[in-house]
Amino acid sequence: MKSIADALGAAPVSTETLMVAEKESEASFENLGSQVKEIINEGNMQDVVEVEVNEKGIVLNIVGGALFKSGGARVTKGIKPLILEVGLMVKKLPYKIIVEGHTDSSKTRGGRYPSNWELSAARAAAVVRVMVEEAGVGPERFSAVGFAEFRPLYAQTKANRAKNRRVEIIISREGQGS
Repeated sequence: MKSIADALGAAPVSTETLMVAEKESEASFENLGSQVKEIINEGNMQDVVEVEVNEKGIVLNIVGGALFKSGGARVTKGIKPLILEVGLMVKKLPYKIIVEGHTDSSKTRGGRYPSNWELSAARAAAVVRVMVEEAGVGPERFSAVGFAEFRPLYAQTKANRAKNRRVEIIISREGQGS
């Protein structure tokens, strides 16, 4: 480490200092995850939003068809305040945000979205649009991707369709500068 620091003209950093910084960063991330869970609980949204802190980051899984009607990509009025609140929370933080759109296994019936690929991508983009235009989060921080019906959480049955029709908002462990 000393050799590298000398070559770069920088002061050496001890391994211990790096480990302490990493632990503090992890504790801060876990704290953010707890804050997100608290917002969900305060809004009585536990039935439609699952929050998990895992290796990907803080994952908000908005399920049960609460976010979109079947075949649609317009964010419902009932869930929009949650998306805005999450947007305002992450606005001041350095993390990247990945929004993944998913559909159920029902085939689209023509119209605006010729396939579930377009529909799932439109769903992800709709959530990004709310967070950028209404919450003021910088657009450079987002990635939006559609997975169609190919990453279901539940068996593709009629009873589970609404659960698979979802968006996952991932507050990535990766910072902006990474």
